[in-house]
Amino acid sequence: MSTLTILELYPEHLAINGDMGNVRVLSRRLELAGHTVEHLVHNPGDTLPEKPDFVTIGSGPGSALAALADDVALIGGTLRDWVADGVPLLAVAGGYHLLGTRLTLASGTIAGAGVFDATTDATASRVVTGCFAIDTTLGRLIGIENHGALTTLAAGQEPFGTTGSGRGNNGTGTEGARTGNAIGTHSHGPVLAMNPVLADHLIRIALERRGLAHETTAEHATLDDLALQTRRLLAAGTSVEVGTAR
Repeated sequence: MSTLTILELYPEHLAINGDMGNVRVLSRRLELAGHTVEHLVHNPGDTLPEKPDFVTIGSGPGSALAALADDVALIGGTLRDWVADGVPLLAVAGGYHLLGTRLTLASGTIAGAGVFDATTDATASRVVTGCFAIDTTLGRLIGIENHGALTTLAAGQEPFGTTGSGRGNNGTGTEGARTGNAIGTHSHGPVLAMNPVLADHLIRIALERRGLAHETTAEHATLDDLALQTRRLLAAGTSVEVGTAR
């Protein structure tokens, strides 16, 4: 039906916690709906492509984030323009922090891309939450939390959701950030594999921007059932209610 482009930022540096799988989930669900996908990557020194249909960025250690500071300064303006134009973007953990306004690392403080009006202290104690629950406008999302950061949202910055379990941004109840169609979160899993409702949300936005509708199939439903069972396994033995959002 159409070819959609997914731009993955810094896969040579930010590819831990399985977050590269978010690209695979978007690609597969688009393919099952009859579309073709072009997977593009951007690493330091590369030239950004024309405006893509999606942008993703994963997570990595503080040393990797520090190494990306110069390139982030170069591409930050373009990323903000794309987000202002409505391009869907998903940023996870370290990538989310890097797309804020300022990030404090053990090696010092660097400027972020400014997609999200948020500052992060990445020198905090580490938290690992085996069943990380986020309540959002899409329903309850379940994943895994693993970071040593405290993120503070500016007064006008919308969070992605609220925490049903885990630290989230800084332990005060908010999780992630949302600017237009750009979403930042601490949820691993990868988050799109665990929560197809979020993957389909991003896909619908991209397709609507092309004047197309997202038509799911029985194969999508099979993947959705597997994701639901996985969320239930993560929640087993905890007090977290999974819900049925697909």
